[in-house]
Amino acid sequence: MANATILWDIENVTPKNDTKFIANLFDFLEEENRISSASCFGDWTRPNLKKIPSRLSDYNFELIHVPKSRKNSADISLITHATEMIFLYPHLQRYILITGDADFRPLLTTLKKHGKEVWIICDASTASEDLLAQSDRYYDYRSIMSKDYEEEPEEDSNETISKEAAYQLFYEAVDMMIKQKKKPSPGSVKVKMKLLNEDFKESQLGYRSWKAFLTDAIAHTNVEYDTDNSNLLTITEKDRKATSGNIPEVFRHLLSTLSSSSWTPFTKSSQALRDKNISIKRYGYNKFKKLVFDAEKRGLVETKNEGLHWFLKKKD
Repeated sequence: MANATILWDIENVTPKNDTKFIANLFDFLEEENRISSASCFGDWTRPNLKKIPSRLSDYNFELIHVPKSRKNSADISLITHATEMIFLYPHLQRYILITGDADFRPLLTTLKKHGKEVWIICDASTASEDLLAQSDRYYDYRSIMSKDYEEEPEEDSNETISKEAAYQLFYEAVDMMIKQKKKPSPGSVKVKMKLLNEDFKESQLGYRSWKAFLTDAIAHTNVEYDTDNSNLLTITEKDRKATSGNIPEVFRHLLSTLSSSSWTPFTKSSQALRDKNISIKRYGYNKFKKLVFDAEKRGLVETKNEGLHWFLKKKD
């Protein structure tokens, strides 16, 4: 068990169901960590945050108020706080940052120089791939928030994602990064793929290395190296227009189970896929909830829960 501290930039990662997230966060982290302290940084006068302090206090979070009077004030406060802790509390071995902001890259460098391990919990739809690449581990907050969901039978996981689906995931990751005006380097694209489907592993497809998969994926897609731009991965404008609006097949199947914009129970949507003889494990999923949350990362659906019961609907 490592001595750990939690540092949360709540305005960067703000789960809609914060009560469930906070409870599951501690259940998840305490499997491998001894939580010595927890701090949360934000402007507590903001309307969307007003209810959260009382919930955080139940878990002994130190609430640090950071007025939005200047740009990146919460970032500066968190970085200063974390840097001081290196020297004030040398027993802390692991820093768990709840953020995905690229501005924290210098902090990760400082923590690593002092021998600290860094975990990051982020919102996959907005997180910086370059930041996550510096961490020892990273997770999307949705994977933690759904830990107690047990309404569905788990699919037999002997099969993994097909090569065809993996190539499509690779193309999608590059395309999304280009749309987000990010630089799709080979390393950052791998991080993006893991964010979009946390179960992706090139070794399970028979590749001995990421480089081997990368070479094959480029050969099977319209992705290529931009040799004029530091060997970043790119897609020609013509190819991007040709595939504009395309949704990966597995998510088209999921959306076909939702007849309107009303909330549908996970169990009902999952059963509808089985009734159509659609196996989600072919696409690299052995749990329906992972499929749904990966769809939410892409802005295709919304989710909510009531107790242990989860619901989804098409994104408006």
